[in-house]
Amino acid sequence: MTSLFSESETEIVSTTYMFLTQDEMKGKAGTLNQPINDFLSLTKKFESSLKEEIKGQKGLIVKKIKKELESNSEKRKAALQMIKEEHTAKVDRYKMIIEDLRQQDVTLTYRKKKPVKDV
Repeated sequence: MTSLFSESETEIVSTTYMFLTQDEMKGKAGTLNQPINDFLSLTKKFESSLKEEIKGQKGLIVKKIKKELESNSEKRKAALQMIKEEHTAKVDRYKMIIEDLRQQDVTLTYRKKKPVKDV
């Protein structure tokens, strides 16, 4: 039996392949920050209740409460805001890592048989 193909040659094809589907990861940072937002909301309610309670009162203790309330309130808000920003940065970093892993260089090596030419 005569073959229609003669010797084969090796060919190589390289390409970049995107595995999986792209995930925008929308809402990931929001999910992480939700407990912090809840805590900030409760803190704000507590502070407004405390301010309402001492409203119109005078004295050394009241002055000290107001001073501590303002001082600690700003520190807490700044710390929690920094945590929220860190969450967003970590989600962005995670997204970059996933995108890097999703994209892979693929090289295919195969033998291609040449058809026999008519004599």
